[in-house]
Amino acid sequence: MRIREKGLVLCIVGLLLFVLPLILNSYPISHVYAAENSTSANLKEKLSALQKEIASKAAQLKQEVNKNLQNKAYVGMVTLKSEASLTLATDSGAKIVSINQDSEFSSNNKKISKYSLKILQAEDFIAALGDVDENGVLTAKKVILWPTPSPEVKTHLWGQVISIADELVTLTTKEGKNVTIAVSSTDLEKDGQAVSLSQLSKNNFVIVTGVMGKNEILTADFVYIYSQPAFLKPKKIATPSAESATKSAKPTTPSTKKKSP
Repeated sequence: MRIREKGLVLCIVGLLLFVLPLILNSYPISHVYAAENSTSANLKEKLSALQKEIASKAAQLKQEVNKNLQNKAYVGMVTLKSEASLTLATDSGAKIVSINQDSEFSSNNKKISKYSLKILQAEDFIAALGDVDENGVLTAKKVILWPTPSPEVKTHLWGQVISIADELVTLTTKEGKNVTIAVSSTDLEKDGQAVSLSQLSKNNFVIVTGVMGKNEILTADFVYIYSQPAFLKPKKIATPSAESATKSAKPTTPSTKKKSP
């Protein structure tokens, strides 16, 4: 019995001696594999997050570009016309408008009820609405005919400055009328040289050209400052008392009748 127990114990000890090294050897290897798998998973997560961030920023940039290029308008006078494009003279220079089969035409001009590319002609004043590409060409979704704006009538004044307040100048004309001048974006000249607004002072005599607004303020586009003093001669207006005084001061002529002998 004891011999059997000893044999069983020896078998268990031998089994332990055989299995234990295998367990000890296999543990570090599995641990390394787990660490490598964990690092790989983290790297994949970071790459995936980076790709998503780049895609999001690219989509946002594309949206901003599309927003900047859509729903634009060019307003101006037609200078050239072809079957596929128009050239407009606008305040910011020449603009190209592309016309296609989807471009719609309408009229805000009472004289022309129906408008189309066929009757569109040079010197028409239009507004073209659509999308602008990277070259500045507008693909028209709609073209609207507007009444041709009337040219602004220029006014010319000569007078003496009586006050300056910021960008408003008041001068007295030779007719004795006070006129307010707006000089915010005005070319000033003195003795043939361009000068700044600071060179303009009270009592200067000037020649002004510009457009008179509805508020009776003249928006000047040019002011010439006299370097030599000038003199305004006020218009003389005779009062009733002055007229009567003038009549009473007239000398009487002696009588030319001869006395009879």
